[in-house]
Amino acid sequence: MSSLLPQQQLVLELLRMSGEIGVTEQTSETILWRTLRECRAKGWLTITEVSPGIHSVAMTPGGRRKIESVSPGDAAKA
Repeated sequence: MSSLLPQQQLVLELLRMSGEIGVTEQTSETILWRTLRECRAKGWLTITEVSPGIHSVAMTPGGRRKIESVSPGDAAKA
């Protein structure tokens, strides 16, 4: 099983609680966008452009399984 970094766990927890989030596009590299791309590459979430510069981020079933398999404080062991 691939490891879950703390920032990845935070994004997945946010999506588990809210279902879907909106994210604005940034011109420079941010930790949020880097984390979103990492999670999308692992199949844990989807990113859809809903209008220019605005993106919808939603968790996939694989992302839900991943975050549900991790207990609080166990991110380094996942």
